[in-house]
Parts: sequence; C-alpha cells; structure tokens
Amino acid sequence: MGTKIRNLRKRNRLTMEDLSSRCIKIDAECAPSVSYLSMIERGKRIPSEDVLEVIASVFQKNVEWFLDDIPEEEAITPSKGSGGGINGMALEPNFLFSKEILQIAIPEMLSQTGTSGRQFAHLLIRGSSRAPSKPFS
Repeated sequence: MGTKIRNLRKRNRLTMEDLSSRCIKIDAECAPSVSYLSMIERGKRIPSEDVLEVIASVFQKNVEWFLDDIPEEEAITPSKGSGGGINGMALEPNFLFSKEILQIAIPEMLSQTGTSGRQFAHLLIRGSSRAPSKPFS
C-alpha cells in the first residue's frame, strides 16, 4: 500500500508536504502529517481507514484500490533482480547516480539499516573530506 501511495504521489509530482497539505484541506482531523506519510510509504505504518479515505480522495481513487495486492503497471520503484542489480537497467554510473533512483533508494536503504538522515549526512561529510583533492583520470 505504501508503494502505491508513493508512486501516485511522485507521478503527480507532489512532495510529502504537498500531499499532507491537500489532505488537511479535505479533513484536518484525519490528515496525516509528513512524518506519518513517510512511515506509511516505507511500510512502517498502516494508515487507519479514515486516513486512507482522505489520501484516496486526494488522488480520486477508491480505498479498495490501495488495499488490493495487485501491483501497479506503472510502478516507479525499480525491482531488484535475482542476480544483483535491478531488472531492466544496467548498473552503470549514469544509472547509479540518477536523481530519481537515489530519491527512491536512499530512504529505503536508511530505513533498512536504521540509519537516521542526520547520521547519513555526517557520513557523507566525513567521506567527502577524506576524498582526494584531484579527480581520477
């Protein structure tokens, strides 16, 4: 369910803040916060029926659509291949560093490892300060 919500949100070019704001306009009492939306999208929480109804009305979908186990045909999230890598995409620098893939992969990786965003930022900062000053040829 969380993947369907995330895919719908991204397909409609909405941030989590945008989606939360639209939910508030529909029903301020049942509208999910940005952090709760994040947990729903990552599969950490299952929304109540009232919250799901608000989200469904934002996207003009039936609540049942979110509850079925039928994956979307136009899913944004790439599927992992059995031999490592991702089905249908070569693992090359242009792919690995695309903004869209990183926006999907990094939050998922952090949630799976229990690393906070702040810890990840510190790792990046420490890593970049140890990087060589000259680029490789």
